[in-house]
Amino acid sequence: MKKIAFLLIGISLTVGAMAQTDPHKKADMQNLRTDVREKKAASHKVNKDLSHVKVKKAIHDHKAVAKQNKDIRHHSEALKNRGVSHPVAKAKRQVRVQDDNRKDHTN
Repeated sequence: MKKIAFLLIGISLTVGAMAQTDPHKKADMQNLRTDVREKKAASHKVNKDLSHVKVKKAIHDHKAVAKQNKDIRHHSEALKNRGVSHPVAKAKRQVRVQDDNRKDHTN
């Protein structure tokens, strides 16, 4: 009888934990990581244009960076509403780890 009771309690806890996971949170975090990666590349492009004194092109590219900032802020707010603390910092950290892993395995 005790075994059945413990089994039912364990199953109910497992089902409760699985029901709390949000499938949209994972997709939103992936979108945020993509936005962070694109913003980083666009920022490098702007800085490269400025260093080569291509001001007009740098201004145009900076508008893309501003759009990326807007997308990052939008996805960040959505994730904060879903309970993720510091989503932008987590996304930056995850991007850095993914890039480092990609570098390590390509040798």
